[in-house]
Amino acid sequence: MSLFELQKGTNFLETLENYALAAVGATKPEETEDDIATFYTDEEFWFQVLNDPDYHWNKKVTLVDFVISDWIARVPGLYYMPGSKNLRINAESNVSNVIREFKEFNPTGKSQMVMGGIGTLLLPPTSDGKILMSATSSFNSSLGVPLLIFPEVLNFIKHGFLVSIKEAKWQAMEETWSKRFASTDNIPRGYLVIDSIEKIEIISKYEFPVVYHPFSIMEYEKKEGYFYDYVYFTSDSKSRNAEDDIVDFFHNYAKKEDRFGEYLISSNMVNPLFPSRYVSASDLNKESERANLELLQHRIRDTFFKKVSLEQLMIKLPMHYDSLASLKTLSRMVGINPNRIMEGSAVEFSNQLINQCIKQNKIETLVDRLSYENAKIFK
Repeated sequence: MSLFELQKGTNFLETLENYALAAVGATKPEETEDDIATFYTDEEFWFQVLNDPDYHWNKKVTLVDFVISDWIARVPGLYYMPGSKNLRINAESNVSNVIREFKEFNPTGKSQMVMGGIGTLLLPPTSDGKILMSATSSFNSSLGVPLLIFPEVLNFIKHGFLVSIKEAKWQAMEETWSKRFASTDNIPRGYLVIDSIEKIEIISKYEFPVVYHPFSIMEYEKKEGYFYDYVYFTSDSKSRNAEDDIVDFFHNYAKKEDRFGEYLISSNMVNPLFPSRYVSASDLNKESERANLELLQHRIRDTFFKKVSLEQLMIKLPMHYDSLASLKTLSRMVGINPNRIMEGSAVEFSNQLINQCIKQNKIETLVDRLSYENAKIFK
């Protein structure tokens, strides 16, 4: 599991950086193109958009028979990235309990599921009343398509309504996901702009059940060391006691097995349902928090980037990147100048590359790039 620990620590750092970007930001003002793309499923939409992001920007998009959700995936589209599916498959070997149709995963399984794209956020409206929501054909908010809903439309729609989106512009945000992490930098960050009621056809006002996944990162101490795990809860919007169930779960999980854990981030930025160190994206961006955040990142690196894991990476890396050319390309992709590394065998070059990444705090960038390009390394 040592290489998985490298991957897991990297994902915690990625999650914190992208959580700080979660608020709705400015968009690129470009003209809408006349082309119309029609989609009937989440999977179909993300397959097309992820495979050719540039082609779809500013196109008109129609979504047929999708359900509205107040919740949005923490990184929309992450669920459909190639490496995400493998992580969710691996999580199936870490099921600790099955209750009706819901599976309960052990801590490793929970982490694999969140790393694999499960996890949602509830975002507050912007200062001018716009709000980011999602639409999903699969009744699962973690899989949905982001919608920027204008104030004049909000009064007409509700979580659970069955709708069709009519020729809404797929618009890019100026700020992309964190560029240090290939796993999310390569996911286009945008939303469908719903700026008039004409852009949305309400098919049914019956409030269909939509699954959403409040999540967090839990920090706890054990045997004089820091430990971190992803935690998430599967909630159904039709559940009578949904909020109470979420509150109880996160409260009890933090205290389970005498962990006395602390949650680092809140997935509900409107009405936080459990105590957390940071309750919104703006908290992570405060100048006064910079030193604390750097200390947290340092602790995560110390916890997960241990000698035994790095030694395993030194063994595995040249098995998959066995030429100097491929290693030099990898070096450039993670921001390390290959000219600073003495040439030799692939093994020697890869060892020096890892050492340079350690010195420059870029191990997480390297691990994430490897996860994105060559997930077999971590099997």
